[in-house]
Amino acid sequence: MNPPVPTRPFRLLVVDDMEAMRMALEDSLRLQGYEVVSAASGEEALELLRWQRFDLLLTDQAMPGLSGIELAETTARIHPDVPIVLLTGHTDVELAKASLQRGASDFVTKPVNIRELPIVIERNLTRRRLEVARLKEREAQVLFEAIKALASAVDAKDPYTARHSMRVTRLSMVVADAIGLTADEKYVLELSAWMHDVGKIGVPDSILTKASRLTPEEFEVMKAHAAKGGEIVGQIEELSQVADVIRHHHERLDGQGYPDGLRGEAIPLLSRIILIADSFEAMTSDRSYRRSTGRGHAFEELKMHSGDQFDPELVAAFISRIEALPDA
Repeated sequence: MNPPVPTRPFRLLVVDDMEAMRMALEDSLRLQGYEVVSAASGEEALELLRWQRFDLLLTDQAMPGLSGIELAETTARIHPDVPIVLLTGHTDVELAKASLQRGASDFVTKPVNIRELPIVIERNLTRRRLEVARLKEREAQVLFEAIKALASAVDAKDPYTARHSMRVTRLSMVVADAIGLTADEKYVLELSAWMHDVGKIGVPDSILTKASRLTPEEFEVMKAHAAKGGEIVGQIEELSQVADVIRHHHERLDGQGYPDGLRGEAIPLLSRIILIADSFEAMTSDRSYRRSTGRGHAFEELKMHSGDQFDPELVAAFISRIEALPDA
């Protein structure tokens, strides 16, 4: 999934010591839909840049005190990700070209063509969008790899559940394809499925690897992993939706699940999908206290509990797809 492009207006900082030029630029750019803040000097602009965030800096070159090139050079050090467009006179073109080596990303010669200026600005903002998107994709990939490593660490605590998270993710994505989830929904589902059991990192090994059925007291400890997993993941602001899915992946349609006893449609759709995939994977895998029940029996269990534990429509979609996959 590609990271979403910000929908807020782009925020520009316009710097020119000539009030008439500054006001003309402000008015023109606001009409183009940009949010504009202005400064009458390089020094004033630097003060704004130290405390505020801007998507682009548009600055005159020839100003008293701090020149445009000097402002560009300093801005590039403070905010290397902010595009800088220099306004320069015809006679300063060579100087403007040199400014590209000192932090500026583009330049426009005076007199400024108001119709062409938005094209230059948009060109530089587009570069910025692409850079941000690439950065977010890299960050997302690093995060995803870290998530998989953490999930693998949890699975490794019990040799019987090794690769459990990977299999649950694979089964969940089969349902996602069957019901036509969007790319964004699939991304959240994939992250959630990988991490659905992350809360088990706080469950004692004596309970996780117990070779017999859990006592009621031990089961209460085990049940806490859903809420704990949501808490762990919820500490990352960008994963708040994933945290919600993880927290509720053991809720039941009849309200008898945990941790919050949610019913029906109140349970997140992605949580309902993971519950089916998780249950099927558990039934068809060997565990320390029992052998695999086999696919046929697992299908019957899912059908039997459709409507009370599992979402009937999701069960039907799951079974129809899994039956066509002999190795699932």
